Amino acid sequence: MTLAPLASMLLATWMTATPPDDAEAIRAAVADYTEGVKAGDGARLQRAFHPDSKLLYVKPDGTFTAWASADYIQNAVKNPGKGREDKVLQIDIAGTAALAKVSVRTEKFEFIDYISLLKLGGQWTIVSKVFHREPRADISGPTSPPRAALKSGPLSGRTVAMLVTHGFNLPEMTETRRALEEAGARVELIAPKAGTVRAEAKEGRTSEFPVDRVLGEARPDAYHALYLPGGTPSADSLRLVPEAVTFVQGFLQAKKPVAAICHGVWLLADAGGVKGRRVTSFPSLRMDLRNAGATWVNEEVVVDGLLITSRWQDDLPAFNRQVVTRFSHPASP
Repeated sequence: MTLAPLASMLLATWMTATPPDDAEAIRAAVADYTEGVKAGDGARLQRAFHPDSKLLYVKPDGTFTAWASADYIQNAVKNPGKGREDKVLQIDIAGTAALAKVSVRTEKFEFIDYISLLKLGGQWTIVSKVFHREPRADISGPTSPPRAALKSGPLSGRTVAMLVTHGFNLPEMTETRRALEEAGARVELIAPKAGTVRAEAKEGRTSEFPVDRVLGEARPDAYHALYLPGGTPSADSLRLVPEAVTFVQGFLQAKKPVAAICHGVWLLADAGGVKGRRVTSFPSLRMDLRNAGATWVNEEVVVDGLLITSRWQDDLPAFNRQVVTRFSHPASP
């Protein structure tokens, strides 16, 4: 056997023995769905969906409907979704099961798809999809978020920066973001690097989210407020990033509202934001915060001027209410 065929054989063996990253494989399956619909590409759609998969939704009259994927694919081939804008908002993986949350914007409607996938024979495939649809709102500007139509509320017209990196606490990110968006805010997920960031998770699980803006390109004067979720790996890593500390200091110097929960208060302390302030945090941080000049208290949520702090995810209901209230105070980016 010559060297070239031998090298090809070894490469093929290595590729089949090395499974691809599950998150990337799921994104590829979702891309086959979204791009297949745009182009009316039946082959990509058939690759994305399991033959027995169903699309489930509620009709305007309130009745439940199941649409076989074969019929959906046939319709998409005949009527390509040209002009659609798709974005993967979240991927959650547990072993051989996964969920992808995808926003879809068409000329007339805003959709949120929840796509269920299974890993069958080593390949990720879509086995079901449910969605919510509502008329598209008039959203101006190229930076408008594709997640969903912005809602009216006390934070309408406001933009909130959320700073994280890998290892953030999942509920402390998602539940507070949901509260802010339901109050009308536009939330930008900011991280030191482009791509996606992953939440803290047990072995065999993954929850990742796309980064809206790289930290080096974000300016405090473009936002009305800042939120720092917890999660020990994320908070501890950000403390070592000078740009992250400087970013937080920009909000403090501009006297804009800043909220932090759990270990997120660490970064606030490193930015000089707790000196002379009354705060709370995850209990293990109390000595660090006292050494930074803060008065630490064991309460579910503490408000000191435009600073809002909380202990952990169990306090999120009270924390989120205070965050929305304080972030709604007059401020300008």
